[in-house]
Amino acid sequence: MKRFFGCHVSVAGGFENGIKNGVELGVNAIQVHPSPPQRWNSKPYDDGYEENFLKEKENSGIEKVFFHAIYLINLATPDNRKFSLARLSLVHYLDLMSRIQGDGVVVHVGSMKDQPDEKVGLQRATDGINAVLDESKNDARLILEVAAGAGKVIGSRMEELATIYEGVEQKDRVGFGLDSQHMWASGYDLRENLEGVVSEIKSNFGIQKTWLVHLNDSMTDLDSKRDRHDNIGEGKIGKEALEAFLNHKDLRNIPFVLETPALKDMESAAKEVKKVQKLLK
Repeated sequence: MKRFFGCHVSVAGGFENGIKNGVELGVNAIQVHPSPPQRWNSKPYDDGYEENFLKEKENSGIEKVFFHAIYLINLATPDNRKFSLARLSLVHYLDLMSRIQGDGVVVHVGSMKDQPDEKVGLQRATDGINAVLDESKNDARLILEVAAGAGKVIGSRMEELATIYEGVEQKDRVGFGLDSQHMWASGYDLRENLEGVVSEIKSNFGIQKTWLVHLNDSMTDLDSKRDRHDNIGEGKIGKEALEAFLNHKDLRNIPFVLETPALKDMESAAKEVKKVQKLLK
């Protein structure tokens, strides 16, 4: 069985550099930020923007491409301006995803920090997702990511994302993304209760609807509620537990993508990728 494995890569200097960097690292899956993650992406991409990317991808061996949405997005916000900007940013990402026929846009749904009523916040997020899907190309997929449980972040409990999904109209276009560090920080014990965690993934999302896994170790303790990634085998989850998670029989068909601190430069990224490739079964 073919495994899909890769990492987050930079597109600095040109969108097509995401492919070039993936090839240099010897992976078959990549994730990129098509635009700076701390800025609103309020403009559509120019016609032909994707052409060099697609030329590079043609014989590259890169088979899976994911985008990570910008970090400003909060689909539960009561602020109408920020809500509209979040929707617009996602629509532009999904349209570009459609143009490259990629595998999905990963998004952190947002936070309830300005919503006193959880039901209202979850409904607001659901409405936002439905609007984004209505306004974007209908072959581009959105991936709702589990979150580390800081503050009132949405997705620290899988049930929250499952509740949002229930209200999604175009269900074929929406799936879920796991993150080993986020799950650990939110109290999902990958070391001592891997089977229990996988069981919760199945009951809340279903394996067929789990479209991506971010593989990260954690700088912080179990249930710390803090989003702090560490290199594989150097954190609190540990190499053995992450190897078991990576190779779990129910998860092996899902693409795994690294987001560890080692990816900050190509030299350390290459070592990190090779380390995990040795763990793949």
